[in-house]
Amino acid sequence: MKKAKPYMLLTPGPTEVPDFLLKEMTKPLIYHREASFEKLYQNVVTELKKLFVTKNQVFVFSSSGTGAMEAAVTNFVNRTERVLVVSCGKFGERWRELLFRYGVQVRTLSAPYGQAVKPEELERQLKSDDALHVVYTTLTETSTGVLQDIKAFGEICHKLNRRLIVDCIAGLGADPFYMDDWYVDVAVGATQKALGVPPGLSFIAVSDLAWERVQNVRTPRYYFDLRIAKNFAMKNQTPWTPAISLYYPLLLALQKINKKGIEHFWKHHQTIAEFVRKSVKELGLEIFSETPSNALTVIKMPENLPSHKLINYIKVHYRILFANGQQELKDKILRIGHMGYLTKKDIAKALQSLKIGYHKLTSE
Repeated sequence: MKKAKPYMLLTPGPTEVPDFLLKEMTKPLIYHREASFEKLYQNVVTELKKLFVTKNQVFVFSSSGTGAMEAAVTNFVNRTERVLVVSCGKFGERWRELLFRYGVQVRTLSAPYGQAVKPEELERQLKSDDALHVVYTTLTETSTGVLQDIKAFGEICHKLNRRLIVDCIAGLGADPFYMDDWYVDVAVGATQKALGVPPGLSFIAVSDLAWERVQNVRTPRYYFDLRIAKNFAMKNQTPWTPAISLYYPLLLALQKINKKGIEHFWKHHQTIAEFVRKSVKELGLEIFSETPSNALTVIKMPENLPSHKLINYIKVHYRILFANGQQELKDKILRIGHMGYLTKKDIAKALQSLKIGYHKLTSE
């Protein structure tokens, strides 16, 4: 039986991993308590700080991005404390779900799907409740393609002396993000998005002001306890056995990005995003998000063509995979991930398959 050709991933994560990064994973394993790993860890953290544009401490976990999100809950808020979640989609709602699990009281400020929360609404909410000491939100919302104004959020939180915690998992490397200049106190990221590295490692960057909360919070935690992580990080180690094989491609990816500068990588993603949106509009389709991210493009589907039909057609005939919407957005939107090392040639091929599939299925 003939083996099917692997498909090209244009989902919002995981993304396509180039061969030169996959090859890095074949390097021999090293012991995580030896100097060779300590050097590797130190180099990764140094490069990650450039990615976050921060001088703050950065820790690496062997987990998906949601693991780092959980660390951003257990280390920074107490049970029964009241916090504000600023949500514009499913991953903003994930903050709420995590906080609920730890008994935290959550007040939610939401925008309709496809829209970002307006900064003035955030300021109004915070001024109305002095007990909301911590704000959780999302830079790039992959369920809707929305990019939020974290710079404005940070300025508001700084002015009102609130701690701002941001899920940057999808946008890190694709969308502009200046952790220190934007007064972000905690930022989380992961390998499988714009960095083009396989899933399995996540990161959390922590400001000095946020670290004060780590010391005082009494929420139970163990694997994701940043106090333990800090003690080991002082020796350039991790508390637990790390996913060593993923550190190699991560370091190489970061070095390649930072050699040219993070602004150059943002510009690359912006160029690709603009190319995709121009082509989508030429097809007569509408962009779902009002403030679109560079990481992905989300398309409104016509009522007579559910997303799964077009996705399956393109996957079968062209071996390219796009993503459906989630839950109530299923079959109403189509998501095109264009993060990482995809070239304009790759994107043009994918868009041609979209065009052919769309015309074929709408003419039947």
